Amino acid sequence: MRAACLAWLLFPVIGFGQWYQLPDFPGTARDDAAAFAIGTDVFVGTGMEVGWGLTQDWYRFDGITWQWSSMAALPSSPRQYCSAFTLDNPDDGHGYLFGGLDANGPLNELWRYDPTTNSWAQMASLPGEPRYAAVAFHGGYVVTGLLQDGNATNELWRYEPSTDTWQQLTSIPGTPRHRACADNLLGPSVIGGADTAYTALADCWTYDKQNDTWTTCPTLPEGRFGAMCGFVSYDHLVLGGATDPATIVDDGFRWNVTSWQLHGDPLPGGPRRGGILIEAAGAGGPGNWSTYLGLGLSDMGVRHNDWYVQTAAFSIEEKGYAKLVLYPNPGSTTFTLQLPDPMHRGQLLVQDLAGRAVVNAPLLSPTVDASDWPGGSYLVEVIAPDGRRFRGRWVKL
Repeated sequence: MRAACLAWLLFPVIGFGQWYQLPDFPGTARDDAAAFAIGTDVFVGTGMEVGWGLTQDWYRFDGITWQWSSMAALPSSPRQYCSAFTLDNPDDGHGYLFGGLDANGPLNELWRYDPTTNSWAQMASLPGEPRYAAVAFHGGYVVTGLLQDGNATNELWRYEPSTDTWQQLTSIPGTPRHRACADNLLGPSVIGGADTAYTALADCWTYDKQNDTWTTCPTLPEGRFGAMCGFVSYDHLVLGGATDPATIVDDGFRWNVTSWQLHGDPLPGGPRRGGILIEAAGAGGPGNWSTYLGLGLSDMGVRHNDWYVQTAAFSIEEKGYAKLVLYPNPGSTTFTLQLPDPMHRGQLLVQDLAGRAVVNAPLLSPTVDASDWPGGSYLVEVIAPDGRRFRGRWVKL
């Protein structure tokens, strides 16, 4: 009951859609750090600290107690501009750290962190050129980045953990870039970034994992690099970043079904570039989540060590659920459930944000017709004949 009670106590105080300041990041203030989330915990490390020093220390933020603790440092050279990801398999339970820039130049190393042993293991290095300031997608995808010769790349690679190998996939079209950010709009999307000459880019590209293809998505009203992208409460946002090498901003843009609109709320703590924005499971269990923001470089050249949270929820329950993958997500008319085995005799439950039942019926097909549902976020649950439960979130555009 502890997690559920804590969530009920905190949520009315914080309120959904509001940033709440948490204990500061315990390491030195820094920008261009890396982060990944496992369950309710967020792991943050590396980056450039005050005094222009590179770092290799890491810290764990407990999403239940809202407290920081130190963890094993990366057993390699200090670095910044790394890319971090987790895998689609919820049983993997590891965080991965790729590339970055150390005192000798760009890197192609891959490290895996195991939270059960608090240890790092070096995995297969990327067989391509070393790079930094790349974008990483959930599932082991790494795209774009800056190479040793100072030129940006548009290459896409995927790491396969079962064989500890890399596969090169279709490069992102358009201008090669670095310092872009990623979100899941109509699929994994690369947004903005800077070209080789540090001109801020505004275009957006969405990747189809099933077909290994890219399509354009609506451009930002203004180019940004070093921005933070993510799902905050119930909105897809692009926050902060720089419009040119000398201008760091505190506004952003909100995804509005078919286009980006100005998001007028200023960033907590002021303008920042190279900060952290990351989503993790919420303290109340399935159906709610938390998005954390912090660190980065201010418009005055000051590095941050602050840490904030926004919370959101469908409901608060204490039950054991396995992750349910749905695609496309977001979508417009239908979505398909990715299930571990045939579930044709299972039960499908769908609730809207108010907890109202939209569907409560036998699961007849893995593809669900949502054409007559209102736009918004939905909690989707499948109950297997043997009692197993799978749960995920789906957004209708």
